Amino acid sequence: MKTALVGDKSIPEFDKDIMTNLLITTVEEKLVRQEQMLIAVLNAKQEIYRVIGAADRKQFTNAVEELEDLELSNELKEIDRVKNGYDAIFGLSS
Repeated sequence: MKTALVGDKSIPEFDKDIMTNLLITTVEEKLVRQEQMLIAVLNAKQEIYRVIGAADRKQFTNAVEELEDLELSNELKEIDRVKNGYDAIFGLSS
């Protein structure tokens, strides 16, 4: 899996846990966006601050499980379609 920060957005405290728990490589954002499946991560302002790219369904599923273990919620969980190019969008539970 690959990841990149998006723009100059605020980085939440839980980001260090994401980087520790997921086996991901930090690369340029354009390289992440070339992956088959994309996950967006939101900060407290509901801005996408990190994008994670998975090469296949297995990597995607593993990343989703890890993010759920960190008590982040997927706003697309009940929707069976992509939103704004993302297969999942995770943030703090409301």
